[in-house]
Amino acid sequence: MSIRTHAPGFPIREPGDMKLFVRLAAMLGGTVLYTIAMVNLFPSEDADIGAGLIYFALLLTVSGIWGLWDGYHAKALPPVFVRWAVVAVVIGLSGPFRIWFEEGRDFGVLRSDLWNLTPFLAGLVLAPAAVGIAVGYALNSGGRSLPRNTAHHPSL
Repeated sequence: MSIRTHAPGFPIREPGDMKLFVRLAAMLGGTVLYTIAMVNLFPSEDADIGAGLIYFALLLTVSGIWGLWDGYHAKALPPVFVRWAVVAVVIGLSGPFRIWFEEGRDFGVLRSDLWNLTPFLAGLVLAPAAVGIAVGYALNSGGRSLPRNTAHHPSL
């Protein structure tokens, strides 16, 4: 990992080092923008189940397609999977805390949402990302070469 200095005391890492930050900013920013758009375009006192389902579908789609992109361009799978696991945990935790700040600060509700909503939201991000990573990696497997000391096995 190389570090360049942009300004005195302000290191800038290479673009490859910023992948986690970019994914977190895009996913959390998209969540905030979606929430603002739904509140302003469709104000309602009732629960808007359709808006929630659209949000879930967007989480599935964006993380799956982005995971496919990451898997296709990955040199190794573990760093890509860990990156998406971190994104999934942060997105999962953002839901209960957003509800807690918007709906009132009830610790019982927060504890319940952390227990139930966090794994659900994290799964909506991590599952399609993991599938996308695996499929993307498999699609580009012809572009990678095995190290010279790796034994070649005949295909079955």
